[in-house]
Amino acid sequence: MPLFAQVQQSLRQSILEKQLAPGQKLPSESKLQAQFGVSRITVRQALSALQAEGLVETFNGKGSFVTRPSNAPQLGMLTGFYEHMRSKGYHAQGKTLAVRTVKASTRVAHSLKLAVGAPLTCISHVRLVDGEAIVCGKLFAPPSIAEALLAHDLETADTMSVLEANLGYRLESTHIEASAVAAGVERGKILNVAPDTPLLYVSFVPHDIENQPLIYAQMYFRPDKFTYRAVIRR
Repeated sequence: MPLFAQVQQSLRQSILEKQLAPGQKLPSESKLQAQFGVSRITVRQALSALQAEGLVETFNGKGSFVTRPSNAPQLGMLTGFYEHMRSKGYHAQGKTLAVRTVKASTRVAHSLKLAVGAPLTCISHVRLVDGEAIVCGKLFAPPSIAEALLAHDLETADTMSVLEANLGYRLESTHIEASAVAAGVERGKILNVAPDTPLLYVSFVPHDIENQPLIYAQMYFRPDKFTYRAVIRR
């Protein structure tokens, strides 16, 4: 085994066994040289390999640090919010704030292939991670779908999961749009941030295997607590 791979393996084990904690700075290159009895080039090869694994982050002039656990789902996946956060070891739950009947706006009507002004059920909610509100939003659905959704516990179950597992829909794709918006007064109170705080706004429109849209979901994420990542393949 090459020397750099031996150093890489030793540091990887220390990271995975939490001997080096997330966010902790690694020993300097000179200290790692002395610790393993190798050259600076070998140390740098090992650190580059760990960085490629996503275990280490290196900053010019600051050194190398153990990567902090990410709570960032990949944009484009159909994994639900609760499912993803729990898989990362977080305690995730939600709270329904209001349920009311509204008329479909132009954007929502177009996304759901409905007439403008068509009646929809609007479900307002907030989602918490480890007791802290990090996402709030609204879900718009035709009354028949909304009624079926509300028959289930949306405070612990993902909407996507309920649509598939409980309501029998087969999801084929989800149309997603993302942008930055100011929190505003109402959302600021829910998420405990100032009204001018920028939020990550993401809209989701899941489609079934016949390419029919089912719901229109708007979600506002605190960017200091949540990140979306995307891998674009050519």
